[in-house]
Amino acid sequence: MLMDDADALVAFPDVRVLRSTAPALLCRIGEKSVWLPRGHISGKLWCTGDRGKLFVRRWVARDRQLIDLHGAAIVPPVASISRARVPVELHLVRRDRDEHHAN
Repeated sequence: MLMDDADALVAFPDVRVLRSTAPALLCRIGEKSVWLPRGHISGKLWCTGDRGKLFVRRWVARDRQLIDLHGAAIVPPVASISRARVPVELHLVRRDRDEHHAN
């Protein structure tokens, strides 16, 4: 295996930062929470609560068991839960009507 291959970046599309420190980020990738050293990741995720795409060095992704030897994701993506739409009814309340009933 070439050293460049181990240092190549692997993209993880839906990552959430659970905690951040100066040297590392605790990230939620799929159903797994892993610490990732800032020197081995790239992207626009910096602080707790950030969410989006993160690039991780291949050897770190393997070490954290995020990908297998062939580069396929080990961590299944979390299924998004869609909220059921609740029918909403709006009622208009006229101010003059409220004042009339208050007297």
